[in-house]
Amino acid sequence: MNIKESIQLCASDIHEISEVIHANPELGFQERQACEWQTNFLRKHGFEIVTPYGSLETAYRAEYGSGTPVFAILSEYDALPSGHACGHNLICSAALAAAVAVKKAMEQATIHGQIVIIGTPAEETHGGKIIMLNNGAFADVEAFILCHPHSVNALDPGDLAVSRFDVEFIGKAAHAAAAPYSGINALDAVNLLFAGIACWRQQLPPSGMVHGIITDGGDAPNIIPEHTSAFFYLRSRDNKTQQELEQRFSDIARGAALMTGTALKLTQAPNSYSADKFNQPLRADVFKTMQELGLNPLEKYESAISTDYANVSQVIPGVNFFFNIMENGSAALHSEAFKAAAATDYAFAASMKAAEVMAKTALRFFSDPDFRQDVCAP
Repeated sequence: MNIKESIQLCASDIHEISEVIHANPELGFQERQACEWQTNFLRKHGFEIVTPYGSLETAYRAEYGSGTPVFAILSEYDALPSGHACGHNLICSAALAAAVAVKKAMEQATIHGQIVIIGTPAEETHGGKIIMLNNGAFADVEAFILCHPHSVNALDPGDLAVSRFDVEFIGKAAHAAAAPYSGINALDAVNLLFAGIACWRQQLPPSGMVHGIITDGGDAPNIIPEHTSAFFYLRSRDNKTQQELEQRFSDIARGAALMTGTALKLTQAPNSYSADKFNQPLRADVFKTMQELGLNPLEKYESAISTDYANVSQVIPGVNFFFNIMENGSAALHSEAFKAAAATDYAFAASMKAAEVMAKTALRFFSDPDFRQDVCAP
């Protein structure tokens, strides 16, 4: 039985899981049903299950085999507040199908090693993979693969590092007409912060980006604002540039506080997303396999997204690729149109083709020691 036949045999059951996850979206760290539906399926197909995993209640590890090498397929299944507008129901569908197909091939050909599927919660919001990485969830994994629905077939062209900052300025309230000189204006500070960033934009490095909003601008026009706050994202293509952006941003915020006499509270949100690290042997293999399966991946593709997959890729050889779920036209990730597309039969069929790609790459990792050495080379 070949990979495609193995996937076809379990596709109907996986289609039901995809549909029910899409119809019952769960936010990050709340994916209890999605985790249970997947682990029940994998247990039925002979995988050993550990859940919770990596210190997260809605994470899991399913494995077959023993010893080395160890290759992992990652599953995502969290939703956005608007539902599955990023198509994570299809990511877990592809992962389930690929894992089952690899297991059957290992049984038939007596291939040694472990095929592992790791369920990773909260990609959209909290960086679940980062927490799991820090808690040793990937410690024995030698290489891994992930796929993501899109409007194109292509390799992931590189993910942006992203840091998130809460900025608060604390001043002193006073009546804006009777005694403004008695106050310390926190709104002046947040305005100067935005002005400083506006001046900075001309000198930003090519991949540097800054996006921010004011989340608290004061209470009333006749009160000198005692407290203001803002929320910012910083992004770049590489981690060195990201560190430089973070330092400059902090300097601008401190300058705004100094100019206005306010106190500054600057808080970086945990689990900043890294830029990714390419593994060229894995990328070349996935690209070739996509071509062989008739997916016609784009030779060049640019996008600007951030994902916690990138943090894992900095430590363990990995690859991510996109598969097209749009039968006609295109739709932006996180849009209502993309959410609707993620529930179609066309999209599910595309996820099964992506599963073939992942399964073939996993089996090559197990069976080709030269390829495995190239992938794992420092």
